[in-house]
Amino acid sequence: MSKSSLRVLILIAITAVIGLLAWNKFKPSQSKELPAASSVPQTKPTVKIQVVQPEAFSEVISLSGSLTASEEVNLMSEAAGRITFLNLQEGSRVQKGEVLMRLNSDDLQAQLQRSEALLKELSSRDTRQKALLAKEAISQQEYDQFSAEMAVVKADLALVKAQIAKTEVRAPFSGRVGLRYVSLGAFVNQNSRIAELVNADPMYIDFSVPEKYASQIRTGMRLNFTVENLPDTFSADVKAIAPRIDANTRTLQVRAVTKNTKNELIAGAFAKVILKLNEIPDALLVSNTAVVPEMNAKKLFLIKDGVVKPVVITTSNRTANRVVVSTGLSAGDTVITAGVLKVRPGIAVEILEQP
Repeated sequence: MSKSSLRVLILIAITAVIGLLAWNKFKPSQSKELPAASSVPQTKPTVKIQVVQPEAFSEVISLSGSLTASEEVNLMSEAAGRITFLNLQEGSRVQKGEVLMRLNSDDLQAQLQRSEALLKELSSRDTRQKALLAKEAISQQEYDQFSAEMAVVKADLALVKAQIAKTEVRAPFSGRVGLRYVSLGAFVNQNSRIAELVNADPMYIDFSVPEKYASQIRTGMRLNFTVENLPDTFSADVKAIAPRIDANTRTLQVRAVTKNTKNELIAGAFAKVILKLNEIPDALLVSNTAVVPEMNAKKLFLIKDGVVKPVVITTSNRTANRVVVSTGLSAGDTVITAGVLKVRPGIAVEILEQP
């Protein structure tokens, strides 16, 4: 080893010894100036809480529906001819069976009179024929032939009456006349559209319920609904439920019925249906801000014995700002509803607000 290398090594060793002595000298004085870690005051996180109490809860779902008239039909003619009578004032009410339109049936009326006169004559002859048959003045064969002739006349009479009936359009049910498409004196063909007839009292509300709620729907259930441009909330009762779930939409078709005595509701209008499902008499509800979602579970942070304790829960229904807890929570538990991100298990907290 050269003399220069030896000098460098000696210099490095002397420097290390001096540094070690200086560190040992100042170490006690520095430790006296630093406060102990245990003496630093700990600040408790502030939280808001809720003391859970059972309460009645009904899940409410909002659905889209449509108003439908209980009876609605397009009146059409069964025969061709010229209109000679028209009782179709748009917007007016008509009664079931009332004649709304009549076509020219002069030829059929003439046939009717001829058949009625012939039948009347044959009926008189029938009395005499029966008397002659009883006295054996005529044979049974002659009487049967006469009876067959009279039956033919009766059939002709029934046919003429049926043809005359086709020249008339009668109201199939009581309701209100809608738009009219013909005028007096016009010539119409078979199946010509005459007018609309609507019975909107009662009114139907048709809507679809998602498959997961299908088992909770039953006839007689009461629901509420609203329509555009009307401030009132209307009520209706479930009248009919489809026997199967639609495989394409995975929904169940439901029909409810309501009164429409004031004619406020118009068929075809959009309805917002509010349906209340089964009621839970002792549900436990917490603010949705209290629920902490994790990978495969949900948690709440409770305060028990003055410290924070996490619990795993399951939830079922929910509202806009609250959640129904099914398991993991008991009545009287104190739940942290705000400040959950500042707490950890086992620490004490400061309650900022209690409802």
